[in-house]
Amino acid sequence: MNERDGALKDLLKRAAGGPADRELKRDLWPEMLRRLERPPVRVPWWDWALAAALLLCLLLFPEIIPAVLYQL
Repeated sequence: MNERDGALKDLLKRAAGGPADRELKRDLWPEMLRRLERPPVRVPWWDWALAAALLLCLLLFPEIIPAVLYQL
């Protein structure tokens, strides 16, 4: 039984061994520094107004919740 387990283990290693070259092609730290220096994403005020209007409609008319969920 042990020989079969070893053969199966070898087959699995060959089938799903992963990439042969596991080294990074470049340094990732400079890209991370550039991403940290970028300004944050700003959400326009009208997006917040639309979200507030939707929340208000859902609170005032809870029977439309299934219709809104259907549209998603």
